[in-house]
Amino acid sequence: MNKANWMGSIPDLGRLKIHELILPGSHNAGMDTQVNGVIAQELTQDVPCIEQIRGGVRVLDLRVRAYTEYTPDQPYRYQLYHLSSSGRTLLGDVLNELKGFYQDPANAKEIVILDFQAFDRFGKAEHGWLMDAMEKYFGHMFIPLSLCELTLAELWSQHPGRNIVVAYNHYERGIHWPGVRQVWIGENTPSAATLKAFMDKQLPVATEAGELSAIQCAKYNIAELGRADDFSDKIDEWFHSQDLNSYIQRFRIIHTDWTLRSRIVDNCIHACQLKAEDAAPEA
Repeated sequence: MNKANWMGSIPDLGRLKIHELILPGSHNAGMDTQVNGVIAQELTQDVPCIEQIRGGVRVLDLRVRAYTEYTPDQPYRYQLYHLSSSGRTLLGDVLNELKGFYQDPANAKEIVILDFQAFDRFGKAEHGWLMDAMEKYFGHMFIPLSLCELTLAELWSQHPGRNIVVAYNHYERGIHWPGVRQVWIGENTPSAATLKAFMDKQLPVATEAGELSAIQCAKYNIAELGRADDFSDKIDEWFHSQDLNSYIQRFRIIHTDWTLRSRIVDNCIHACQLKAEDAAPEA
């Protein structure tokens, strides 16, 4: 299976709604090792956002900082950051790259969620300016909140070309979806065992609520000077998808660091396929 268009490769997926999908997400998606001038402690991914998408990731965790020396319609106005800016931009490195991605007909059924988690240096009018800039250049690609109860099949057939959910963690969100509910342990350097115990305590997501929910399966490693920890072996073990009783079925969005190093994409694809097959109407 080509992971760049895995959603379109699973016809049964059309039975599900967006909030029912089990999706691989990238924690701090804009902080990849191919940027320049950023200390290693801030880096969390290996490749830029669009390469994460081509690798099967379907949710990007984005933190946006406004740089007022640029106008709102200039790409460098809205940069992705952790503590410092990565130099990646929301309009250029994310949305414009996605626009190119969707020009390939093979990718026409891929749904991507932009998880806007945090905003920095946003004055009173900034959210409105950002909304205007996104709508002006990319509005035709957005799935408005009013369509949230449609199945993927209904979206594909009734609203072709609308592929992107903007989940915007601020009350001034316009037509967009509420921010993703973030389930986080509340500390940066837990052990793998402590993180797993925290996740075990979370109740399975209730899909009828219709909200987008993400488990933050990411942590930092003190022994590596506070760098993002690569515990891909544990992620592969915990989220291995075998059947409808597998642990992964408890979750919806799973945000990880170094996302493409593990098999989280493969496991989410398999988990989605099982869930979609289970949603088949009875004969």
